[in-house]
Amino acid sequence: MKKLVQMATRRLVRQRQGLNAEARRAKSLERPGLQRALAKAKEADALLVVKLDRLTRSVRDLGHLVEKYFAPGKAALLSVGEQIDTRSAAGRLVLNVLGSVSQWEREAIGERTATAMQHKASQGEYTGGWAPYGRRVAADGERLELDPTEEEARSVARQLRAQGLSLRGVARELERRGVRSRTGRGFAPVQVKRMVG
Repeated sequence: MKKLVQMATRRLVRQRQGLNAEARRAKSLERPGLQRALAKAKEADALLVVKLDRLTRSVRDLGHLVEKYFAPGKAALLSVGEQIDTRSAAGRLVLNVLGSVSQWEREAIGERTATAMQHKASQGEYTGGWAPYGRRVAADGERLELDPTEEEARSVARQLRAQGLSLRGVARELERRGVRSRTGRGFAPVQVKRMVG
């Protein structure tokens, strides 16, 4: 490792402070700091990163980077955290395995987050954004509660739909009765569909 650090001080493109903020996301290769580093890596012997997951968390993007920038005969990719050196076959193997694990981890986090948000919503908890029509954010800011006025409008819309009116017909009838959306306009058919669903 000491040799790696010595090499880095002499001839490697180093990660700069400006790269750190955008590296936290690592969802896309379209990051200005990364593009600058990759352009410099074409002229250097290697690109040194602190951790591989700061470069990318996508197997596809990692494959693209390796093929375009870090293939044999091109610049090496060196990762301090994982001790990866793509100048060897073993280093490229470890790089690909860790890239797959990083992508799996990102996808698993996304799935857990989506499940948790669905559970919170099913428990009537506020999950951010606009509250669904017929609900409002409670005073504690954490739960949703019924909005009596909007819930009455939803009830009327359901009755009209049960009478056989189309979504557009329900929207027209609500407007005729003076029932408006939160923006003060009439309802669009898609809004009626969400209301009665």
